[in-house]
Amino acid sequence: MIAIVLSSASLFFCICFFLYCRHYIKSRTGEHLLAEYREEVQKLIAELDAATDRDERLVTERITSLKALMEKVDKRLRVLIGEEERRRVHAETYAELGRRRPISSSPALTTEASPPVPLVSDTTMAMPQSPHVMLAQQQIETAPLPVAEQVAKLSKAGLSADLIAASLKVSIAEVELVMAFVDQ
Repeated sequence: MIAIVLSSASLFFCICFFLYCRHYIKSRTGEHLLAEYREEVQKLIAELDAATDRDERLVTERITSLKALMEKVDKRLRVLIGEEERRRVHAETYAELGRRRPISSSPALTTEASPPVPLVSDTTMAMPQSPHVMLAQQQIETAPLPVAEQVAKLSKAGLSADLIAASLKVSIAEVELVMAFVDQ
């Protein structure tokens, strides 16, 4: 009789344990757990959207600031190119004015300022005569090269930007800008 009671108690215990395990498994794998996972995924998606929006705003702001900076650089380049063109025109005009100057009005070539030179003397009769060369009283100046050409020439010679800037008495930024255009 004790065996039957123990057998029936163990059978009852097994059935209760089976029902409890089944209920536990359903509660953990059912809609409740699925709802928790869905909620967690929705939170992750919301965080990703917020991070993407923030990054997109940062990229857009940087693009607009880069465009503004490029516009400033374009304006400065136009000014630099215009200034170089004006310097070239001034140099050409100056050179053209030097070529058109009449010879008779030049003080260096007038004969009133220099004493007469004897053509033949008694001592030089036996010696062959060399042509007479007069030095000009004013030095003839040539038009200087534009700064861009001077920078290009000196950079090709191997000088650094700071040495070129010091020798031409311009800023290092101007020299580096011209060197950048020359290297292209």
